[in-house]
Amino acid sequence: MWPPNWLMGPPSYPDLGKNARDVFGKGYHFGLLKLDLKTKTKSNVEFSSGGVSNQDSGKVFGSLETKYRVKEYGKRSDFSLGAMSGTAPDLSIAILIMSDFTRYKPCHVSKAIIAKWNNILDQQVKYLKKLEDGKGTDLRQNQLRNIYSGQLGFLQKNTNRKETTSSMYEREGLTFSEKWNTDNTLATEIAIQDQIAQGLKLSFDTTFAPQTGSKTGRIKSAFQNDSVALNCDIDLNLSGPIVQASAVLGYNGWLAGYQSKFDSQRSKITQNNVALGYSTGDFILHTNVNDGQEFGGSIYQRVSPKLETGIQLAWTAGSNDTRFGIGAKYDLDKDAAVRAKVNNASQIGLGYQQKLREGITLTLSALIDGKNFNQGGHKIGVALELEA
Repeated sequence: MWPPNWLMGPPSYPDLGKNARDVFGKGYHFGLLKLDLKTKTKSNVEFSSGGVSNQDSGKVFGSLETKYRVKEYGKRSDFSLGAMSGTAPDLSIAILIMSDFTRYKPCHVSKAIIAKWNNILDQQVKYLKKLEDGKGTDLRQNQLRNIYSGQLGFLQKNTNRKETTSSMYEREGLTFSEKWNTDNTLATEIAIQDQIAQGLKLSFDTTFAPQTGSKTGRIKSAFQNDSVALNCDIDLNLSGPIVQASAVLGYNGWLAGYQSKFDSQRSKITQNNVALGYSTGDFILHTNVNDGQEFGGSIYQRVSPKLETGIQLAWTAGSNDTRFGIGAKYDLDKDAAVRAKVNNASQIGLGYQQKLREGITLTLSALIDGKNFNQGGHKIGVALELEA
């Protein structure tokens, strides 16, 4: 995955262990028929819609979402793409993003270009071998080595911020989102990022169900830099606000997080979660304890550029029920991937994903009950993603 997660500062608390969860969750749609559509207009409005049919219940669920980013509030990058004389453009872009990825995101960049970035480092190694400028070559080789090892200090010192600016990257600014689903629920969100303070995102979202008159509101705040990720959400409940806060600290690959929820109506802390982890990019270890009752852990490892593996373990105090699973994803080529997972309940999940053409992806999945193989009860799933 480009860029590596270890270059983006510590993740928010809900994202701890996400790499391993994605190995077990992404690409599987057991018992579902799913269709997702995404498009973007020239006026910078993003549309996404989707439909899901549950084969067990027969229920069909659909949604439509629009998102608009106000360009006037998106500040351009002050990093230079040509700061390092003689460096290949792709490598300059790579260093630009990785040296301060929390501030900038690609904008108006196609999936094809993003996919190309996944192979930038390999391409640049070949590029460096062809250079014959001695000292300069050694410098760029050092840059590549530091990219791999995650030493951001080196990159930041060797990136000149005073030269030509990039028009390809901009910070998140002001965004408006609206969503409707077939349960007849309307949702809106207003978010502003990197405007009040660098790394700070503030948002306000509401939901309204016209049929029942139910309303909800939530104020969310998040702050992230190279060493800390802070989140605070306030649920504007009429009976009394509910506050959920979390913090994750990162140092030399080590991660420590805490999450808590406070119910102001009862004046009581209703959630106490702690987590510890270690990340080297290709290897991520995560452990957590929820309310002193639920214990969990996961291991994620990228064995090779094509193979990802994951292990999950969970146990609840006072119960003999231990949950254990192993999963893997293997990229056959740039357009196809296979997935497999198995747990201690003898449930076997299989998946196949194929990019049929640019913007069209088909995913097939199946869940096999190993304990009751001859009795049936197995599930299949089909998902089609369209993007233009």
